[in-house]
Amino acid sequence: MPDSNNATTAKAEALHQAALEALDRKEFDAAREGFEQALGIFSTLGDAVGMAMAQHNLGLTCQEVGDLAGARDWLEKSLAISEEGALDGGILVTCHQLGVVAQIAEDYPTARKWFERALELEEKLGNQTGEAMTSHQLGLVAHLGGELEEAKSWYIRAITLFERMDDTGNADKTKKLLDYVTDFERKGSHEGHAGPCNHMQ
Repeated sequence: MPDSNNATTAKAEALHQAALEALDRKEFDAAREGFEQALGIFSTLGDAVGMAMAQHNLGLTCQEVGDLAGARDWLEKSLAISEEGALDGGILVTCHQLGVVAQIAEDYPTARKWFERALELEEKLGNQTGEAMTSHQLGLVAHLGGELEEAKSWYIRAITLFERMDDTGNADKTKKLLDYVTDFERKGSHEGHAGPCNHMQ
């Protein structure tokens, strides 16, 4: 029954889109409910892409409310589906988000592992924007972990990529972090500025 399946898929996609809009408005209960409803329909249809997408966004919702264990659980489920289907795009974004969750939890070795995996795929796919953002995140993870020379190398790489794409806004954000590293090395403290933010969205 192709027409019935098409209508069911359209309903799932509408629920998912409404949930994304709720998430943007910080209406987390509504977002969670919408993503769960969409996931149920995608699961019934056997739609792997839809399932991975809904689970990823359930992970984002958990992250937004501070439930990092829940975020990891949903993101790992999403990643497993993307890996099974060899969905490089899904693998990439979910690895990156798992890195963000680990970074927020101050588990920097795990964050580095996920960001490095995301970067490998970004390079493979020629995703220069993603490569720049992930290089920034790897610099921030190194910075937060006290690996200042490594942080500088990643920041410089990110700045080079951002400038190549004429993304001056993100280049400037990364330059500020690079300045914090050099200030710390010169002065021996972070006195006088707020230091790096926890993660860059």
